[in-house]
Amino acid sequence: MLLAIMERGMISAMIEGEKRPPKVKGEQTICVGCGSTLRAVMPQFKVAHWRHNCGDCDPWSEPEGEWHLGWKSFFNPRFCEVFMRDPESQEIHRADVLCPQSGGEGVVLELQHSPISEEERIAREVFYTKENRMFWLLNMGRTSALSFNFSSCLNFSEANRIEIGGRDFYRMEWFMRGTMLDKWKQSRVHVFLNHGPFIFYLATMAACRSLVGGQAKGEFALARLTVLEFLRAVAGDDPFALTISSAESEGG
Repeated sequence: MLLAIMERGMISAMIEGEKRPPKVKGEQTICVGCGSTLRAVMPQFKVAHWRHNCGDCDPWSEPEGEWHLGWKSFFNPRFCEVFMRDPESQEIHRADVLCPQSGGEGVVLELQHSPISEEERIAREVFYTKENRMFWLLNMGRTSALSFNFSSCLNFSEANRIEIGGRDFYRMEWFMRGTMLDKWKQSRVHVFLNHGPFIFYLATMAACRSLVGGQAKGEFALARLTVLEFLRAVAGDDPFALTISSAESEGG
């Protein structure tokens, strides 16, 4: 079982020409994002990680748990926790995953386990899409603060099906308190939901404008896809981006 960091930190950092987690207590290296010192943290009951001496240089960083670490483990470490800098403002942030593509435009994957403000969601999308495509993956499981009993909203009946762009979407309604998905429907990037072993693509303004524009408050639409389809979309055409084989992920 993967153990949580439970604080802001980095799983891997460059040290002696290799991007890796710390191996022994007392190790130090330099953050490639801000140039400050990183120190090894070796908790007895939590995963080893790197901590900034003077506080994390990325204000968007959050404590990470098993869900984050599990998804990052699908990708080669060199594509995880990748620093990106705005050439004009010099603002820096650390993408959870950045997989470059042969055409030059990569894919940024942001793993989101807890609620964020509308302002921060938009700010992240603006920053990460200046030179890349962007995907969100939201944790809709029972342990996530984003959703409570999300499964009660799922209804893949034939009566709810609508085809958009060659893919079957299913109209659904948010029955629970609040309308958490309403703000995510407004996203101009691609939003995916993770519930247990399943991945769903949320209809958003990014690719389903006609459908989203006609939805009432609390209404949303999902398309089903496999874990392998999702991972391939993030990894693109780089055969070294993933750490698993097709056979290992077919079960999702």
